[in-house]
Amino acid sequence: MMAPVYLVDASIYIFRSYFSIPSTFVAANGELVNAVYGYTNFVLDLLEHEPQCIAFAFDESLVTCYRNAIYPEYKANRELPDANLEFQLAQCQRLTSLMGLCGLSLEDYEADDIIGSLARRFGVNRDICIVTRDKDLGQLLRKHDQLWDFAADVRLGPDDVAEKFGVLPNQLADFLALAGDPVDNIPGAPGIGSKTAAVLLGEFESLDKLLSKTDQVRQSGIRAAARIAETLERHRSEIEMYRQVTAIHCEVPMDIELGDLAPSKPDAASLREFCDEMAFGQRIRQRIEARTHD
Repeated sequence: MMAPVYLVDASIYIFRSYFSIPSTFVAANGELVNAVYGYTNFVLDLLEHEPQCIAFAFDESLVTCYRNAIYPEYKANRELPDANLEFQLAQCQRLTSLMGLCGLSLEDYEADDIIGSLARRFGVNRDICIVTRDKDLGQLLRKHDQLWDFAADVRLGPDDVAEKFGVLPNQLADFLALAGDPVDNIPGAPGIGSKTAAVLLGEFESLDKLLSKTDQVRQSGIRAAARIAETLERHRSEIEMYRQVTAIHCEVPMDIELGDLAPSKPDAASLREFCDEMAFGQRIRQRIEARTHD
């Protein structure tokens, strides 16, 4: 069996470190580097599993994604990174490169879209393991693929995603458009929560079919069917817009081949300079040094 392709939702682990690790880690230039420290340890822990094909996807910006043009309120509930966090995000990308790992970011697309496009391209003959804490990425899963919450060491397959949301992975974008996603500031259809959205998709299979058959919704045995049908008709354009936002773009143009995902020899000299700049302690330096000798 061919080794799986590991696709890492890097930014989510950087933010996790930024908000969970105390602000006692300071670089030589005085900048806080708690996120860099946590992310570096995360990368080193992940590499202990000796992945043969791995890519790290980063979010370039919270406001330049194509979704913001479709729906300006997308993620408007989130604060933009301050100068320090921007510095730390850049250093995490730099660390990834110095470690000989494939790091990818695009101005117009999010990490989810990079992961989705790589999964589509390289998952034809290989299983995909998406390293993330974001279960919305479950919409990408095929039969043998997994979401791996690395910190909790929890792996979810398609059946687990279906059990959590009540819909199949390929219905998840439709589900979020209907039920809403507060994390991304997507309100969904008024009065249609997660349970109703799951029932509707179980009955009508997809959002497109649901919106084209509102008369059948009225005649269904679903609770409050008439009100639901009216909501779908009245808010059709908004729901369809939300669907464009909740769907992961899986055809992002990228000049990359599977061989580019093979880890290469880390840059030992540059990594020592990096450790000096980040004022890393001896323990993490030794872990990095060990990788350069493998």
